[in-house]
Amino acid sequence: MEELFGLSMNVLMMVVLAIFLAAMAVVAVLAGRNRIMLKMGLRPIPRRLGQTVLIVVGVMLSTVIISFAFGTGDTISFSIRNEVLKSLKTIDELVIPARAQADDSFGSASYVPYRRFEELQAELADFEEIDGLMPQIGESVPAVNLRTSQSEGSMRVAGVAPDLLEGFGTFKLTSGEDVRLDDLLDGEAYINDKAAEELEAVAGDELRLFIDGQTPTFKVKGVVERGGLAGRDPTLILPLARAQRLFGRVGEINSIVVSNRGDVREGAELSKQVARRLRVLYTDRGVASQLKGLLNQEEVLEALEKEEKSLAEPMQRDLSELRKELQRAELSDDLISLLADQDVVDVVFDVLEENELKEVEREARTLFDELVEFRVIEFKRRGLELADRSGSGSTAFLMAFSLFSIAVGILLIFLIFVMLASARRSEMGMARAVGAKRRHLVQMFTFEGTAYSLVSAATGVVLGLAISAGMVVIINRQFASLEEDFQMSVHFEPRTIIVSYCLGMIITFATVAVSSYRVSRLNIVTAVRGLPDAIVIRAEAPFSQRLLLVGRALVRPFVFLWRAIRSLSRLRTRSALLNLGLAALWAIPPVWVLVIAIALVRFSWPYVLRGWLLLLLGALVMWWGIAGLERLSVFTAGVSLMILG
Repeated sequence: MEELFGLSMNVLMMVVLAIFLAAMAVVAVLAGRNRIMLKMGLRPIPRRLGQTVLIVVGVMLSTVIISFAFGTGDTISFSIRNEVLKSLKTIDELVIPARAQADDSFGSASYVPYRRFEELQAELADFEEIDGLMPQIGESVPAVNLRTSQSEGSMRVAGVAPDLLEGFGTFKLTSGEDVRLDDLLDGEAYINDKAAEELEAVAGDELRLFIDGQTPTFKVKGVVERGGLAGRDPTLILPLARAQRLFGRVGEINSIVVSNRGDVREGAELSKQVARRLRVLYTDRGVASQLKGLLNQEEVLEALEKEEKSLAEPMQRDLSELRKELQRAELSDDLISLLADQDVVDVVFDVLEENELKEVEREARTLFDELVEFRVIEFKRRGLELADRSGSGSTAFLMAFSLFSIAVGILLIFLIFVMLASARRSEMGMARAVGAKRRHLVQMFTFEGTAYSLVSAATGVVLGLAISAGMVVIINRQFASLEEDFQMSVHFEPRTIIVSYCLGMIITFATVAVSSYRVSRLNIVTAVRGLPDAIVIRAEAPFSQRLLLVGRALVRPFVFLWRAIRSLSRLRTRSALLNLGLAALWAIPPVWVLVIAIALVRFSWPYVLRGWLLLLLGALVMWWGIAGLERLSVFTAGVSLMILG
């Protein structure tokens, strides 16, 4: 999982780790300066082990939920990535003909002369990002094992050129030995382990194929590992020349497989660059120029911009780039590559159809049909992006549904420390009576809460990841009962553990700090005597006073600037420099916005306490999540606000 809510996980890890380390540094400094309060704060922990265990269990609720969500996202992302890499191995892109030929049959793949592959090979001879090109024939036919009578309705027959395997690796038997297609005699073939499983076939069995009224028979020479050129689905593998004769397509192919430079993971990183080069090679620039003029209309561009906001992040980038390239004066290779990308084309047609731009759509379909000779499919890159989106989506989904539970966990932490303070009121009162100040009580409870938080966050991370692993085991059992090949693999990234621990710790620490400040407010006499505090109802600040706070926040930089000018006119250099520095500080956008936000919160706080403002705000956020963003996290946040209201 690489992102969460559009934020890079690496960035998120660095931010929460920095906050965590800063908070721990502050606590360490306070502990070093006031060891008496440190000892008083940590003293109850070993003395009341039962109470300590209960507090740790209560405090770790938020961390369990967070680590479970992150761990599940990591596992889903890793499992899909692993499946993509196992299925494709060194294959990065697939090039297929985009136009049907006169002798192509309905429902089968389109064929092109073999010389088109040789031309592509010559064009890319000096392109270092590609280390393998493989011409292929791939057709699906029914097959039956004559020994076991087991049949497969869609056996893929793959014709592979034995002399062009450089960059793709070798075929390996399930026993681990390398095999060569050149060693196959007439009437012999290799099958992958998936075909062997479906047909219950072993080496020496005879398989009969059914091809346009013909029933050729092949002897299984060996069973190879699935994946890559051997295919993921049931596949029978032949040398290319024999496959051409088998299907009556001598001198023709129907696909070209591309392997990028690097290993199975590094090749995917070059996929966009390689696909761009391939698309530019076989795109009609004249037709691309006509499409540019057709789509470069104000109503089309506005419709594309509107659609862009509702798309996933990778496609959002492509559509944004498409709009920019359409508005440029010249026809660029980037625009040609985007127009030749079938995923982008599908989005463009959806936009034209939704906005009822029928004339543009009709003309665009004609031009797109004439635009490309070959279609480039970025199998591996798209699959890995899907894996990352699935992991991020599942984490966001779980986090969104868990927001209310996390809020309950925060409330539980607050109540735990209020109850701890209530049980120790006499002790706190005596400490104040002999000279301790409020800040000392705050420090004492902060030290105790930090100790609980450090342990509970670690315990919560372990428990949350364990729950995630248990869920994966249950899901795998369900997949196994459905006879599915896909199995999820438990996997947790180190940064996930760091983020989960730091987030849980930060939430707990912040709640502890706030509750410590809250419980330090006590009357010394009533606390020492064990009497309840008198209930004091604080008067609400007048509306005009609260409104004045907002006004001051809005003009604060200008006030400091005016003071600096006035001090300078009176030759008070030090005061002028001080006010000028404050004006510059307050003029920084984040600082100014934060001050205004605090003033607005103080202005609206009485209405928040009455509930109706939160209720209204929750309804607006919920409506915004449905109608505007169409995002579940925003919708659930609105529901939570309404419940609080």
